[in-house]
Amino acid sequence: MPALPADIGAAIRDVLIVTWSDPDIALRYPGARDGSVTVADGYFDDEADALEVIEARGALIGEERRRFTVVAMDLFWPAVSTDVPRALLVDPEQGANTAFIISRLEDDLEAETSSFELFG
Repeated sequence: MPALPADIGAAIRDVLIVTWSDPDIALRYPGARDGSVTVADGYFDDEADALEVIEARGALIGEERRRFTVVAMDLFWPAVSTDVPRALLVDPEQGANTAFIISRLEDDLEAETSSFELFG
């Protein structure tokens, strides 16, 4: 099957590689992988579009996030129909005094406890 002119044009056009990094995160975690081994592909006709998308992606993955597992000595039934379940974790040893999203909840009905995985 012969190639169509549009396919040939797309195959021979110049390539632009756009990168994003956060110097504060790179300084704090010098041994962390930088994503250059398995890059995220994106195909854009305009450089401004590529930069806009990579900035949005950087805002999502460039923030330092923490994850905790917490056991509450009571049962917890979130009202997920009204809001995203959140919890305030205060732990001076871990330096945490922040609201977290409850990314996992497990109720133990026999022990009457709830285990939370907090992310944020």
